[in-house]
Amino acid sequence: MKTNFVQIMGDSPMNRVLDFLIENDRESWTMVEIRDNSKVGYSTLKIVLPRMLENNLVIINKTVGKSRLFIINKENPIIKKIYSLYNTINESEIKTFIKA
Repeated sequence: MKTNFVQIMGDSPMNRVLDFLIENDRESWTMVEIRDNSKVGYSTLKIVLPRMLENNLVIINKTVGKSRLFIINKENPIIKKIYSLYNTINESEIKTFIKA
């Protein structure tokens, strides 16, 4: 089932990754965990995640052995706006659900 954010903003790999990382922003995640939870193919994630790192949307929180752990960059102004949009979408859907 697609989340409200993905339904409204589009079912793209980057939106699915953003959606997962925003929903789970208190933890760091490996590429495999992001792949499994966001339902984005590994080869696609290997393209999307470097772009997100390049734009500072995601940061490497720590490295354990060869594994890098990623987390959403809450300090990035774009991510702050996306959080605001994310919350607005969810509030709108809740209001619609309550009215129904």
